[in-house]
Amino acid sequence: MVVFTCAKPPKSTTLRSVNDSYTHILVGAGLHNGLTALALRRHQPGARVLLIERGPRPGGNHTWCFHGVDPDPDARALLDPLVEHRWPRQEVRFPGLERVLDTTYSGFTSESLAAALETAFADWPGSALLCGVSATAVEAHAVTLDDGRVVTGELVIDARGPERLAVDDADSGYQKFYGLDVELEAPHGLTHPLLMDATIPQRDGFRFLYVLPFGPRRVLVEDTRFAVTSDLDVARMRADLLSEVARRGWRITRELRAEHGVLPMPGRGEVAPPVASPIQAGYGGGWLHPATGYSLPVAVRFALAVAAGPAASAPARLEALHRDVSRRLPFMHRLNRLLFQCFAPDDMWNVFARFYKKPESLIERFYALRSTPTDRTRILLGRPPKGVNLGRALAILA
Repeated sequence: MVVFTCAKPPKSTTLRSVNDSYTHILVGAGLHNGLTALALRRHQPGARVLLIERGPRPGGNHTWCFHGVDPDPDARALLDPLVEHRWPRQEVRFPGLERVLDTTYSGFTSESLAAALETAFADWPGSALLCGVSATAVEAHAVTLDDGRVVTGELVIDARGPERLAVDDADSGYQKFYGLDVELEAPHGLTHPLLMDATIPQRDGFRFLYVLPFGPRRVLVEDTRFAVTSDLDVARMRADLLSEVARRGWRITRELRAEHGVLPMPGRGEVAPPVASPIQAGYGGGWLHPATGYSLPVAVRFALAVAAGPAASAPARLEALHRDVSRRLPFMHRLNRLLFQCFAPDDMWNVFARFYKKPESLIERFYALRSTPTDRTRILLGRPPKGVNLGRALAILA
C-alpha cells in the first residue's frame, strides 16, 4: 500500500470535454503515463489521448530524481523541461566513509509534471485530461469510468500504482519513507544532495537520511528505510525525522509538503509482457528498478517507445524494451534477496558502503538499470560486506 499526503489539497483539473473514442487511453496519471502523454504530445501531436486520474490533479505527490545525463537526445528533450533542480555532484555518508561523486543529480516534483500536463492538454485537439474520476473496468480497448461512461481506444495503458505489483514477502523487502519539504530559519549550508547519510542510528533495517537542497533555506529531508516488513508507523517516522533535523541544528519555520509511502523491493518477479492492449505499465506492471526503487529511467524509455509510432504497433515497439529490462532484472532481484535474507537489520548498511567504493561510472549505470556484465561481476567480487551470512549468500548466488 502506498499513501501520499499533501500539506494543502491541490485544485481539481479537467481539461477539454471527453469524447467517446481515442487512439490512446492512459489510466493513472503518475510518472509513467504522465511522461507517455508528454512524449505523445511531442512526437505524435495528431494522436487523440485521454489521460485519466482519480486524484484532483495529475502527478500525485512525489519527488522524482535521476543520476547523470541520459545520452538519448529524445530523453533529454522530454525530461529537461520538467527538471526543477540540477546539481553537479552528490554525496554519501557511512560510518568510516564519506564520498562526493561528480555525477549530476536532477529532480522534479509532481507540481512540475502536473503543470506540464495541464499545459500540454490545454491546446491538444481531440485529447483530454480527466481528473477526479476512477476507472472501474479496464479492458483491451475500453475503459469504464465510475460515473458510468465508457470510453474506447486503440491502445489502453494501465499504470494505476505500485499496489498492483505482486510481491512475495519471503523473497522481498520494502522501501519505506517519510519526508518533509521545509523552509528553515537559517541557511542549511548544503550545496549538493546528500543521497544517503547512514551515520544516523540504524533502525528497522537499513536506515538513512535523504536530503535535497532546493534553496538556501529550503530543503527536502526524508527518513528512508530498506526493511523486511511493509508496516509504516507514520507518527513514529515523523518523530524520528524531526529528531534528526533538530540534531543538525535546523529549525523549521514552515512545512511546505509531506510525503510518505511504502514501495516493494521484489526479490523475484517479471515485467508484464506488452503483448497486447491493455498494457500493464508503471510500478504495478513491474517496469521499475527493483534494487533502488527508482522508476524514472525505465519510465522515460517506455514513454518514448510508445510515442515512436502509431498506437496499434506500440506493443511491438515495447517488446524490445521488455526484453532488455527483463534480462537485467534477475541480477537486481538477486541483490535484493542477498540484502534482505543474508544480513541482520543493523548490518545492512555495510552493503551500500561497499557499493559506494566502486567507480562512479559503474554506480551511474547501476541506477540507470544499464549495468554491464563486467559491472555485475565487479559488484559481487571482492571481500564480502561485514555481517553477511555466507551460507545463505552462497545458496542465493549458486
